[in-house]
Amino acid sequence: MAAGCSSEPEDGDAAAPSGSRSTTTTVSKPIPPPTPVRLSVPMYQRALTNVEKVLRTYVVRVMNARTLPAFDATRAQLAAAVVLERQALAKVSPPQALSAAHQTVLESFDGYPETVTDNLSDAGVTKTSCGLPKAPAVRLYEAKAGIRSSVLELPQDVSKSVGKGLRFGALVVPAAPKAPPTVNGRGSNGKVIQRSGAQGPGRLQIDNGSSSDVVIVVTNSNPRKPQVSIYVRASSKATLNGIRGSYYVFFKSGTNWDAVNRRFTEDCAYERYDDRFDGSFDWSISLARTPLGNAPTSEVDAF
Repeated sequence: MAAGCSSEPEDGDAAAPSGSRSTTTTVSKPIPPPTPVRLSVPMYQRALTNVEKVLRTYVVRVMNARTLPAFDATRAQLAAAVVLERQALAKVSPPQALSAAHQTVLESFDGYPETVTDNLSDAGVTKTSCGLPKAPAVRLYEAKAGIRSSVLELPQDVSKSVGKGLRFGALVVPAAPKAPPTVNGRGSNGKVIQRSGAQGPGRLQIDNGSSSDVVIVVTNSNPRKPQVSIYVRASSKATLNGIRGSYYVFFKSGTNWDAVNRRFTEDCAYERYDDRFDGSFDWSISLARTPLGNAPTSEVDAF
């Protein structure tokens, strides 16, 4: 038999199916995120300035608030804006030389919202040290002063971090709020505060050698119903004329004079001379306490 070619596969060979294709699997590598481009120093300054411009809008709203509720609402908006601007700054790639400083700047922003979100109007003191209700105008002023102090802290921290070559704070720091009349208010020396009834020939010379302003009250009995009263500033003298009959002398001292209600609102003290003054004579009193004083006084209830 002649030798020939076999059409049958040998052991271990598999016939390729009709119409089959060979495939190639390609593994794609993930594309790394682009490296942030580091800002130049002028560009970094521009980023800080843009933050200031945004925050300034909210700071102005807070400082222009006319009521306590309006203050609270705008204060919350400012706090939220600080958080957003901090997030924007975190995405910035600072100049190489400012890498460490940039982290400190972000930390300054982290501490700021907590200060701003303090509810200064509701959680603050609502009464004066004399136990009187604090006027809404005074509370609003103190709340704004507190916000301004907080705003001052941020640029101080940022400027300390970035050094003298960069600026931050000129746009965002507001002017100090205007204090209402009672804050650090004082009466005029020698001004008669109240007078009732007919006048008499009596005279009382007053030497206020103390460190506090006082109101001297001349009355027949009740200091809430004075015959006459006079304002005498610290380290000053005044003369009260027109006193009628015998009388008692009361005096109250303090700070933050409320001229409308004729009273001190802070650091109050109330006293009276124990002895009755004979209206047949002119008298002089000195409010400076001395060991040789001959006119005892006692503390009394507020009047």
